[in-house]
Amino acid sequence: MEFHFGLWNGVSALFTEGGRQLGEENARPLTLNHHVPAETHACKYPGSRDGRLINMSALRTAMQNFDAALAITEAVRRAYLGLLPTGHQLGIWDLNIIARASIALVAYQQRFARQNPAPKAVSDALASQYQFISGVFMICRHMMENADPTIAANRPMSAEALYAYADDHGIFISFNGMACAGSTKKIHDFLAFCNQGSGDPVNLAEIVSEPDNWLRYALAAIELDCVVEAERASLAGQSASADQFRSFGSYVRELMGEDAASISPNLALEDAALQRQNRICEVLGRPPLDALPSKHIAARLA
Repeated sequence: MEFHFGLWNGVSALFTEGGRQLGEENARPLTLNHHVPAETHACKYPGSRDGRLINMSALRTAMQNFDAALAITEAVRRAYLGLLPTGHQLGIWDLNIIARASIALVAYQQRFARQNPAPKAVSDALASQYQFISGVFMICRHMMENADPTIAANRPMSAEALYAYADDHGIFISFNGMACAGSTKKIHDFLAFCNQGSGDPVNLAEIVSEPDNWLRYALAAIELDCVVEAERASLAGQSASADQFRSFGSYVRELMGEDAASISPNLALEDAALQRQNRICEVLGRPPLDALPSKHIAARLA
């Protein structure tokens, strides 16, 4: 799953307690998108979102769970900060890892063999955090794909700068032309929280079994994604982007500690991806794969 879909596709099609899909109209793969009806209004916030439709049904649930989403974000931040030297100032690579590790909570909850209890649906609190933090994920992904100098140097980036980048580069606009529904203030507040944190975190053991193992899973899945995206960018002639993914992957491997020792360097993509996917299967308590289907490899590199 991690090779085929990454951390976003696949889980975005899961249903929440409230009967909505995590990715709403952006749920992928498209064949699993149920196009759940939603109440929509025209956006009145200035900038790229002005006049576009926004999903009020999803927004109401998200706002009801805003504080719970902050508590989950703080728990992820603290778990990640435990890997860093004391006094380390979070840069954009770090925010990227926090965002992707947050998204990995959902995937791990669904796939970990010893998850207890196995969830029937994603809680509205976790779904709301997933939707908030996905904005950070999409900002960082755009920067990586376009070799932005800020992400190249792992510089800190303020909430105002993150918001401006998203607005300037169309990240608030989805594939179908709809816009992010959050207010400008709430988006600023959440982005600032990702940088600074505060308050009481949720106990991650209430969300995932064996939280330390979740963090190992998250880092391994992120590192696998870096390998695949570097190869994809290289094949497309985007050498600067490929270099960014390689550099970011090296940063993640340093954080993986002993788990990175089993990663063999200089393998062809098929072998490198299979080795990493099987490492993830081991962390999840699932059997290894004999091979990655060629159609999945072609789909990821397309």
